Amino acid sequence: MNKFSLLFLLILVSSCYSLKKVSYLQSEENVLAIPNNPIIYLVQPNDILNIRVQSLDPEQSAFFNISSTENSRIQANDASLFLSGYSVNQDGNISLPIVGEIKVSGLTVEAIRELIQDEINKYLLDAIVIVKLTSYKISVLGDVGRPGTNFVYNNQATIFEALSAAGDANISANRRNIRLIRQIGGKSYVIKMDLTDPKIIESPYYFLLPNDVIYVETSKENLFRNNLVLITVTFTAISTGLLILNFVQTN
Repeated sequence: MNKFSLLFLLILVSSCYSLKKVSYLQSEENVLAIPNNPIIYLVQPNDILNIRVQSLDPEQSAFFNISSTENSRIQANDASLFLSGYSVNQDGNISLPIVGEIKVSGLTVEAIRELIQDEINKYLLDAIVIVKLTSYKISVLGDVGRPGTNFVYNNQATIFEALSAAGDANISANRRNIRLIRQIGGKSYVIKMDLTDPKIIESPYYFLLPNDVIYVETSKENLFRNNLVLITVTFTAISTGLLILNFVQTN
């Protein structure tokens, strides 16, 4: 039993988490100056754009806005933004009232705003066009505090901001093997990322894009702990069964 207890203790010690495995951006330097490379997102089919036209004549600009008496009373949320937005169809177009179809796929949000502004100027004087991408959501799965999908209201969201919104990676998470799933065109790419390496900041995947999915893998130590608990429970059940069987046979 003493040998078994010693072996059990050694196994527990070997499965402990070290600071080196749970710390982000590990470096001996006090100050790091790392260049980053923000990604410019190009609108794709199935994106939702929120487009608003404002002018000195609200009645005239209302013709270009998706609105009604009913939904104007609803408090703004993700669902209302979806219902009041313009969906980009499979051909990469949106259909604006009066103006008609406009090709927006492959353009930045700012380029789309300028394009629509030029069209609206044909109908209204001194109008202002506002365009926002409202389908910007990030999903975080795996060994985190609050897995799920969060909408992002920031054009330059980083992977650390996404983890923060998901309650951060748990202490049992494997920070050296984070997977980013990104859709580009008709393909899905799976990218492995090491969040303990400061060079992640200069990675082209440090800044997130709409519909990115982050999977946080649990560590081997955590799997070992869970398996150890199961083995211990099984061993205890078997030992108890043998003791009962031995007691019954001897009596």
